[in-house]
Amino acid sequence: MRILVISRYEKFIRHRSEAEIFIRLAELGVSITIMTTPNSPFYDIFSQVGIKVVPHHPETRFSKKSILPIREELLIGNYDILHLFNSKSIPAGIIASRGINVKIITYRGAKGPYWHDISAYFGHYHPRVNAIICLSEYVKSSILAQGIMSSKKLHVIHKGVDISWFNSVSPATYDFQKSNLNCKIITCVAHLRPVKGVDFLIQAAKMLSGNRDLHFVFIGRGTNDPDFQRKLSKLPNHKRLHGIGEVEDIRSHMKACDIYVQPSISEGLGKTVIEAMAYSKPIIVTRCGGPEEIIQDQMSGEVVPVKNAEALANSIINFLNDMDRAKRMGQSAKSFLIKKLNIELTVDKTSKVYRSLLIN
Repeated sequence: MRILVISRYEKFIRHRSEAEIFIRLAELGVSITIMTTPNSPFYDIFSQVGIKVVPHHPETRFSKKSILPIREELLIGNYDILHLFNSKSIPAGIIASRGINVKIITYRGAKGPYWHDISAYFGHYHPRVNAIICLSEYVKSSILAQGIMSSKKLHVIHKGVDISWFNSVSPATYDFQKSNLNCKIITCVAHLRPVKGVDFLIQAAKMLSGNRDLHFVFIGRGTNDPDFQRKLSKLPNHKRLHGIGEVEDIRSHMKACDIYVQPSISEGLGKTVIEAMAYSKPIIVTRCGGPEEIIQDQMSGEVVPVKNAEALANSIINFLNDMDRAKRMGQSAKSFLIKKLNIELTVDKTSKVYRSLLIN
């Protein structure tokens, strides 16, 4: 079985769970070639386990410069499966494979695509696509709802982790802790896009402004921008609201928090939720899709309605009023992660999808 994978592996921490799938498959004897950006931090790791690395990733969907290196590799590599992971590699890979006998798998990590999106017919909905690996049941159901594709093509595989990845990390320290040793830290990691629902958490923070020990830490692209800072500055507790921007490694910040909140309106699964689970954190998520598959309400966290600041505030209060209960939920979340969201299950399920395509 010969597999050609095309994906961006530019950030070691961010892309580790995906890259590790192919490292483990290579260790099991599967022949893997990975086309990725020339500056990938995984280059040596891939090479050490026998993965061939081709320093190329499409920069556009349809240009010859993006497509031809893929086609050349397909022609010389005699591949059985072409596994494509993002919006540029999928159409470029499909076009490059024209006339070549190779099975094509695409990856979908978010809701959609939609039937009226013409670009989807050059991607997931293209007739050359043999299978789509969906990050969650929520993603799968959103594709089925379009009425375009048979469920037989859709396979749900959560991106698992190895719990050891989260060891030997010290918690982040913040300046505000020096003046308030009793402070409680509520952390949210999200790029500032409407679908992430951050504004509803800001409203919840305003509702809780009377609690002088409560600090909110917002992490992600845009959270240190002037516009966001001005928005926070208008709140009565603005000195306890902290936007620190995008960080390379979220683990120390996750370890430092007392409660993790994901206020999304729609979420494929929730990578940062999984990271919070790894540190046994009390977790609050919304009924936004994927997180409901990994957080059980009142068992391993609290699940609240979307777009509901009052519900977010009430859940935070619930945890603060009974931190022993909160800790038990965090421990339950970690146990679930170890049993159901581990990298070994991800590798096994991916291998089974590969084998099923080669049989049919």
